[in-house]
Parts: sequence; C-alpha cells; structure tokens
Amino acid sequence: EFALAYLSKCRKTEKAKKCYRDAFRHFSIFCKMNDLSPMTYEIGMEMLEDFVYYLRATARLMSSTVFNHLVRLKTLIKMASFSGYDIDYTYTGVNIKVDEHDVVTLDRDEIIQLYVYEGLTRSEEVVRDLFIIACMTGLRFSDFSRLKEENFIDNMIQIKTQKTGTLVIIPQSKYVRCLLRKYNYQLPKCPCIQYFNKVIKTVCRKAGINQPVPYERTIGLERVSKMVPKWERIGSHSGRRSAATNMFLAGIPALRIMKITGHKTEEAFMHYIGLSKEENAAVLAGNMFFH
Repeated sequence: EFALAYLSKCRKTEKAKKCYRDAFRHFSIFCKMNDLSPMTYEIGMEMLEDFVYYLRATARLMSSTVFNHLVRLKTLIKMASFSGYDIDYTYTGVNIKVDEHDVVTLDRDEIIQLYVYEGLTRSEEVVRDLFIIACMTGLRFSDFSRLKEENFIDNMIQIKTQKTGTLVIIPQSKYVRCLLRKYNYQLPKCPCIQYFNKVIKTVCRKAGINQPVPYERTIGLERVSKMVPKWERIGSHSGRRSAATNMFLAGIPALRIMKITGHKTEEAFMHYIGLSKEENAAVLAGNMFFH
C-alpha cells in the first residue's frame, strides 16, 4: 500500500515511475508465489535474498535487471522509513554484483566504412546518418534525436542534455557538417530508440561490421559466454562510447572529453570508454616519457 501511494504522488518522471512499478510488480508476484503479504518491518535481509533468487531462478532476468529491481525496491523501503514506517534495517545488507559490460565501440575506420556504405534503404540511411552524428559528437539518443537548426551555431553543436540538463558545446567534424548540409540542417526524426537499435544492427551487418567479439552475461543462474558478430552488439549507446574512445585515442585530454560526456570523475570515464590494452599502449607510446 505504501509503495503504490508513494509512486502516485512522488515527483519522479513517468519513465522512472514505470521502472519502479515494474520492480514492484515482480515483488508482488514473488509474494503471491510464497503466500506473503509483508508489512514494511518484515522485509529484511532474508526476504530480499529470496526475492533476488526468484528474479534469477524463476524470472531468469539478466544480472543488470536484477540489480535495478533490487535497488528500486530498497529505495521504496527507505522512503517508507522516512515516512515513519517501521522497517527491518537488515535489508541494506543485500547487494549483488552486476556484470561488467565489455564495451563495444567502433574505431574511426569502421565509422568511415559505415559513412560511405551505399547499399541501404532510405530509412536505414537515416538511422546510419544519425548514428554517425552520435559517433562524432558523443551525444545520447535522447539528445541527437532532437537536434534542430537552432542547435547548430558557428560550426558548433550546442544543446542542453535531457538527462542532466547540462549545456554541452561540441565542434562539428567535417562528417557532421556534410550530414547537416545533406539534410539542409533539418535532421530527420527517428520513431523510437527500440527501432533505432534494431535498424543500426542491420546497417552494421550490411556494411560488414562483423568481426567476432565476446558476449558475456549472467542470465538467471547461468553464465552465458560466447563470440558473436560485432554488429549484434551495436546500439545507440555505441555511438556515444565510440566518440569518447576515439577522442581519447586522438590525444584529447580526458577532462576535456568529460565536459561532453558529463562524467564527474576520471576513474568513471576511463571505465566508460572501450580502450584495449593494445590501444592504451599505443597512446602511451606517443608520450614523451617513452621517447
């Protein structure tokens, strides 16, 4: 009852509320399966550990989804405590590890390979062009998909990011300028991120972005480890990560790139980019220390 009342009146976005309701829906199914109707003070470590096991063994969710559901349920319990409800503080001791996502990025040669490829339908070409802009700017889908003519000022892109509300100013590369001229500075719209992610995989497959890359995930109680064609791993966020990685490899200082990506610490930024040991060695080799 508290969870439903809290979600009806809190000031979270509808998208965030939907995520909380999804987590709570799973918790409700778990309770029904185990004939539970818990009060707030009964949801402690033991019950949450059982809930995590349900998410893994019965719902067979990926570890990142299990982690997100657990975090949201724990947040609801914390909000209940702030509202004066009695709670069992042992719930805070339940934590799980999330798979470290191996970053799949495109290097500059692969981006140019996509840029010049001509065997696409009109709708595929639109998605390809928007993806190239992401690869050259580091913008998220929520930002590059709403670029308008007023965002293009003096060979720069200026936009207040939707996620953080921060103003970012990014130079336009020659590829971005060409694409803007192609559409007369009126970039076409993409229906939704799900459509974009589906089509960009097809585009990358057609363009020959198909070298094998590792895929490792924990799904349910199983650890899945296999090699898949690179195009299968490409999505809208690959553009943003590719931009950050390629800027770093080009010698742009991390702190300057972070002005675009919005990372608060250099440690978080270095974890974000897809830099192999070989690429890291190549960057170091260009440093005066090794001359």
